[in-house]
Amino acid sequence: MNKTIIPTTPPSAPRNIKDCLGETSHSKNSSSKSSSNKSKSIGGSSHKLTEDLYLLGIVDESGSNPSIDVNNGNNNDDENEDTTEESYDLDESDYIDESYDTFGLHVDMEPNRGGIKPNSAQSIGGISVITTPEMMPVNHIKISLPIVDEVMRRSSFNTSNPSIADDVVGGEQSISTNTNTGDSNKTAISNTIKSQEVRKKRAEKHLQEGMKALENSNFEFAADNFKEGYSLLVGDNSWKEGDDYTTILQLCSEGSHAAYIIGDFDTMNVLIDEVLKQDISVEEKFRVYECKMLALQAVDDNHASLSLGIDVRRQLGFYTPPDKPVSNVTNLVGYMRTRRLLGNRTPEDLANLPKLTNKRVIMAQRVLELIGFDCWTAQPTLFPLIVYLNVKETLENGINPATSCNALLGYGILLCGVFGDPQRGQDMALASALILAKDPLPKVESRCTFIVQGCISHWTSPLKDTIAPLLKGYQMGLEYGDIQSTGLNQTLLISHTYNSGRPLEEMYECIALNVGLQNEYMTIAGSSGALQTHFAHEIQLCHLICMNLRGIELEENEETNFDVILKFARETNNKGLRSHLLAAQLELKVFFSEWETAADLLQEAPKDIYSDLVAIANGVRLTVLEALVCLKAAQSSSAGMIARWKWKKRGIRVMKIIRAWVELGNPNVIHILHLLEAELAILNGYDRLAEDSYQLAINKASANGFLQDLALSHELASSYLTNRGDSSQGAYHMEQSIKYYSEWGAQAKVDQLKKRLAA
Repeated sequence: MNKTIIPTTPPSAPRNIKDCLGETSHSKNSSSKSSSNKSKSIGGSSHKLTEDLYLLGIVDESGSNPSIDVNNGNNNDDENEDTTEESYDLDESDYIDESYDTFGLHVDMEPNRGGIKPNSAQSIGGISVITTPEMMPVNHIKISLPIVDEVMRRSSFNTSNPSIADDVVGGEQSISTNTNTGDSNKTAISNTIKSQEVRKKRAEKHLQEGMKALENSNFEFAADNFKEGYSLLVGDNSWKEGDDYTTILQLCSEGSHAAYIIGDFDTMNVLIDEVLKQDISVEEKFRVYECKMLALQAVDDNHASLSLGIDVRRQLGFYTPPDKPVSNVTNLVGYMRTRRLLGNRTPEDLANLPKLTNKRVIMAQRVLELIGFDCWTAQPTLFPLIVYLNVKETLENGINPATSCNALLGYGILLCGVFGDPQRGQDMALASALILAKDPLPKVESRCTFIVQGCISHWTSPLKDTIAPLLKGYQMGLEYGDIQSTGLNQTLLISHTYNSGRPLEEMYECIALNVGLQNEYMTIAGSSGALQTHFAHEIQLCHLICMNLRGIELEENEETNFDVILKFARETNNKGLRSHLLAAQLELKVFFSEWETAADLLQEAPKDIYSDLVAIANGVRLTVLEALVCLKAAQSSSAGMIARWKWKKRGIRVMKIIRAWVELGNPNVIHILHLLEAELAILNGYDRLAEDSYQLAINKASANGFLQDLALSHELASSYLTNRGDSSQGAYHMEQSIKYYSEWGAQAKVDQLKKRLAA
């Protein structure tokens, strides 16, 4: 009588659940051949069987499990056979009809070497290395699928989702020592191998649960479900049309995005590569192409992302300008053409354009949007051409809220920051708002918020009015997993809090608490990499300004400083971060009256320093600081006549830009223009004009709430009047300067002024 055998001593702990259950390579044929042989129970084997089931995690230490019916070693063959046949008189759907030895020990092509034949329930052949005195036979164990699912769930993946984990396919849970292989349709299979039908059903269930989790912004749970669903289908010809093709494509596509959001780049890359190696259309690959561009941006490889985007658009059949610098003439020509295309269309006209339904065009426009982000940091002069192309395709093909809003707002950025038409820029913002009002898309609103509030609204509205909307935009980005928009809203929120003259304590609290809105698995950028580092460095710059002005020393373990940020910007060729760094350094030099050092920084700055700060408040602030430093350098007695003339000429040129902003309705630089006019009047020897301009600067800064510039204006007025011999007025303005610096929270500056007075 042939018998199945296992060692009498417990094996060593398995490496994983597959080792534990004895999974080996096997035939995919779901039906096993019927056998007339019956493997009989051996006395005493039930104790060993209970021990082995405990090792498998199927029974507890006492061996109790209501689903297990083990033969207790009764040697009455007829009685055993009757009991077994009765207990296994089940519908074929109760089991997956494949059968192996408990530990999957298969025979080779030569039967006389012993072992277990594939799809067989018993040993064949003669003596083999596994038939030794230390081994004893046990009956073949028949385990229904629910038990397999339970073991797999406990050992390999915990979804924390009862609706998936407890899904039962094929009858109630049971384990029995069947001595009758019987009809092949009623034969049990290996504990670890599920049929393709079962795996497909469970994968689809994971896909459904993952999509529901995405809708509820539960990105971690969604990523787990997509990952588990993919693991059930990968291989087994799942990519063949008509099998599990649609399911595995969606699992990979949505799974890669969910993994990206929670920062699981390893899983993301696996899922992306799985799709890209398939011979399928670019439309079907588009979702992972999009994710790959986002991932490249996350590691600050914007040129690679830009190159990929250009290639994807080519596959979709759309032209894109190459990744190379663009001349001002070319950009100006593009602006004139776009302006002519738009004509006199009102915001209502733009919002009522036909609705875009062509998915291929929608994909192409989404790629343009991502390319635009790459240009912002990697190829700034290309950004206008991308915007013009996006507007052109929108006018030709119709409105799609997810992409058309970005096209119109991108044009609004150029109108406000480059071409001096903020009123038309406001039209683009209004058109975007009308489009989203007709077809609300919360995921798009966060992106639109940072563009509208960070690049358009502050040109005609008080800067302080942008703070609340930016906070809301940050919340929406965090809720819906828009990583880039989350980080951009946050950095703009902090910089606007500073530039609008709010007390430093407010900005410091925002930085220290990370706005108080982060969850346990999403950071500023949602993942490790250079994108997170970029946002972190921008916020760190604000932190460094705040700490220096407040006179708080950095902690010993705080390694990030100006030098570290400069090194990172150079290594990654991050022009945007370099520009923010210069603005931060000039800010401190101006407030601490280090005018010569500030002039040196301007001399060393690249000529294209403003190309990465187009339309944002930090770009405006850098322009203001440049003008002030130039005029102060022109007043320096240590500089030669030619040097002073050059500084004055440069200062006047920058002043003209600021004056144009004021004339176009910018309320945030009026007080600064008066301050600059006072400094220019000193250069020209117009004392009365200088005094009047200082007073106008003080009045406007006070009225508009720019606390830091109010203190600075009093300080500069004090120095001027004291140098002229008016010590009483000089002392008054110094007292006022100390007062407002104290209210602002710049204790280090207060200490500096007090020392100056004491001297």
